[in-house]
Parts: sequence; C-alpha cells; structure tokens
Amino acid sequence: MTDSVDEAAAPPEVSLGALLRADLPVQLAALEALGEAIAGADIQDERDRYCGPELGEASIRVHRICSQLTGKRYQWLLAEEADGRWATSAFRPRTFASHVAQSHHISYANANHTIRRARQLRDEIPRFGAALRAGRVGPDHIEALATTALTSPTRIAALAEPVGSTESEGGDTPAVPDNDPDDAASTAGDDSSDPSAQHSQTVEDFLLEQARQLTVNQVRRLGHHFARVADPEADERGYRDAKQREYVELVRTLDGWHLSGFLTEENGRLIRTAMDAVMSPPAPDDERTGEQRRAQALADVAHLVLDQGLAGNRASVRPHLGVLIGAAELDQLLINAHEPDPGTPDAARSAGASWETPALADLAGIDWAGRLREQPPTFDDGTGPVPPALLRRLATCGGIYRVLFSPEGEIINHGRERRLFTPAQRRALIARDKGCTWPGCTAPPVICESHHARIHWADGGPTNTANGALLCYHHHAVVDARSISMTRRDHRWIFTRPDGSLINRDLHPPGERGIWSDTG
Repeated sequence: MTDSVDEAAAPPEVSLGALLRADLPVQLAALEALGEAIAGADIQDERDRYCGPELGEASIRVHRICSQLTGKRYQWLLAEEADGRWATSAFRPRTFASHVAQSHHISYANANHTIRRARQLRDEIPRFGAALRAGRVGPDHIEALATTALTSPTRIAALAEPVGSTESEGGDTPAVPDNDPDDAASTAGDDSSDPSAQHSQTVEDFLLEQARQLTVNQVRRLGHHFARVADPEADERGYRDAKQREYVELVRTLDGWHLSGFLTEENGRLIRTAMDAVMSPPAPDDERTGEQRRAQALADVAHLVLDQGLAGNRASVRPHLGVLIGAAELDQLLINAHEPDPGTPDAARSAGASWETPALADLAGIDWAGRLREQPPTFDDGTGPVPPALLRRLATCGGIYRVLFSPEGEIINHGRERRLFTPAQRRALIARDKGCTWPGCTAPPVICESHHARIHWADGGPTNTANGALLCYHHHAVVDARSISMTRRDHRWIFTRPDGSLINRDLHPPGERGIWSDTG
C-alpha cells in the first residue's frame, strides 16, 4: 500500500462496489465521511422521519459494525507493534502501550488492556477473534471468556484439545445456570453453517458455538465452569494468593476513621450478608444514601456482637465506647443533655438562625487558667477531642461509672454502673415494641437500644418499662441529637419535633385529636 492512510480522501462519486474493492486509505476516508454524516444528523429530523423501533435497529447495526471494527483494530495494532517503527515516533515511547495511549488519546491502562486482549485473540483464542470480526460475538463476550478461561497456562492449553466424540455428537449444552434476570435477552439459536462444525471440534470451537447462543453473563459462567474443569488447582492457588493479600486497615483521621482493605470472596460475602441482615428497609423519612446506611450497618454488626456477648468469653462487652470526663463537666452535661444540639438542622430551625460563634462578652467571663488546667473529655485511650454531640448522646443513653482518683492519680474508689435497663425490662420492651418504634422503621429488636423515652434519665426519668422504648442505633442518635420528644398514646409512641410538629405521618396534630390514655 503506497498511499498514506492519513492523506487519502474518498472520491466524491464512488459506487459502493468500487469502495469495497478500493484500497484501505480510500475505504477509511469513506468510512470517516459516512460516520460524520450519520453522527452529525439532527436527532429531531430523524425522529420525525423514523419511528422508535427503526432507530433502535439502527443502533443495533452500528453497534455490530463497531464490534467488528474493534476486532479488526486489534489486528492492526499487533501489525504495527511487529513493524517496530512506532518506537521512532516523535513521542519516543518506551513501550508500545505508551505509544498506543499517546496516539489514541486513551489512558495507559486502557491501552495496555487493549494490547493484551489483542494478543489473546491472536495467540490463544483465534477462532473467537475471527468470530468477533465476523460479527458473530461481541467484545463483551470476548471479555467475559478471557477473564475467566484464559487465567492459567493449563486452561489456555486445554482450549486446543479435541472435545471428543461424545460431547460433539451429543449436542448437549454446558451446565450454565439460567437464573440470572439478565439472561432473558439470550440471542438466537445455533447456526449449523458454522465452519467450526466441519472439522474436528476443539474446546475453543465448542465454547464459541455455545457463546453465540448465550448472553454475556452466561458466557462468564461458562468460562468459570470450563476453568474449574480444566485446571481446578488454579482456583485453589488463587484462593491462597487472595488469603495472602487479605487485609483490613482502620486508621484514625482528623475527623473520623478511614476504612480500607481487601477480602477474599468467602469473607467478603460473609461481611456483606451480615450487613444486609441488619440493614432494615429505610423509613419513609430516611434520606441516607446506600453507602451511609451500609456504614451504619457495619457499626450495627459490631453492636450486635458486643451487646449479645457473641465473642470472647460469651459475656456482653461494655463499654463499647469509653469516655473520661470530669465530675463537674459531667453534671453540667447532664443538665444540658436534653437541650437541642445547635449544630443540627432541627435546632437551627427552632432557633430561627444558623450556628453562631459565642459573643465576646461570654468569653470574657471564662476562668481561662482554671479551665485550661482541667482535663478535657477524652476517649478511654486518652485521645480526643470528643465531639460535643457524642458527649450529649452518651450522657442520655450510656452507662456511667464513678472513679475517684487521688491527687497523685491513683484510683481511690469506683462505683457500679447505673441507669441501664435490666435484662428483664428489656425483654418486656421487646415483647411490647417488637422493634424500633420510630415511624416506618422496621429494625428488629436485636439492633435496638433501650431509650428513656418520656423523661430523660438526666432529668430524673425512671428506668422502667413505662419510660422505656426501643430505638435502633441510628434513630436513637437522631432522637438525642435533634431533641425529639416521645409520648405514648393509644399504645403507640408519638414523636414530636422541638417546634411541636409531629413526625408520625398518620396522626393529626395534637390539637385536632384528643389525648388518649397514656398507658405503658
């Protein structure tokens, strides 16, 4: 070919037959001109002239053409690589993948993946490469098979083995499950004119014959099935390698904890199943994203293990979260625990203003020397600071221990935990509430906490079943943070915002309906 591919242009008047016989530069120029004409057409004019199914068929045909050209492009790339002159280009690439990334304006990872797939189609599954260029399979079918079947030298070598008379004459299809909803789009049946049927059928021929009749998901399962049959030891090696790479890292950051890691298929499914088990359907007013709800679900699993004594010596592990705080600051915190959190949306609405910094007059009256000499609230490992909202929540629902220290820092005495509901009281709350009492929440009792509902413990509320209610971990934090009050009417819990509006959507405002007997 003497003409340059970049400089050639299609003659203005060329028949289709002449184009089919023309050199590659002319064909490419015609293809570019035709592509620009199709892509530049006005969609509204096309919608006026063609119906939806006709445009859908056009999409299918263009997709098939692009798939065939992708197969051809793979051949061209490998021919350019073998030629070697790419290394002398102005970019001076160190690798062919770098050259492809630069010349095609794609990422290096994409270029490397493209070259690897092209080599596989040429060296390992050439019949799939021919089928891709002929439009009998698509790039997604190739991807599904390559990522599952071309995963060890033994599996690659097995593709060239003859299928055997029993399999080839029986015509049985492989054991591919058909319970995937995406498999409803399975393509048409077998084509007896396939050239692969005219010679001794290899495993690759057999897989290609089946792939033409299967969806992408079915091809992926077929590839997994072939891989297990051809080289089961490779899966065991992969599992051992995955176990070696498995890790979980939980690192404290400035404003929280960062979680990262890698789990094996087995452990990943275990964790996901456990999280799904404690993730009840969201309440109607729950605006958290799926990622936020999964984060809470992971914490719920930890709560469940510790609350129920499912680890170690089978005893309930408390406290799950420890905070060290001085007596004077604790007393002030208990007094203010039921006040709205100025940082929450409800508090801002009730105050009619957003967060404001303290006035200078308030700062002037502080005994700075005394305050700075005091130990601030910290977590039990000495780190901090402890968020004020967390302190307020712990003051209303956490267990409190009294520990007296001598001036030298030695422990003089420590008291017993107080304020927690007894196991018998909790069983009674479970029998009555059946789960989280927040409107619309279906969280089961196992991930719920016992809350001092009508009167906070800090305000002198009793620890009994009449003053107790079940709330899931998430809604317990919501009730405390937003200072939502709870009352009981007609054997149900009513949730009221600080501004007096009801959260229960199926109730009229209190002024429109009578107050029923407030029985526990």
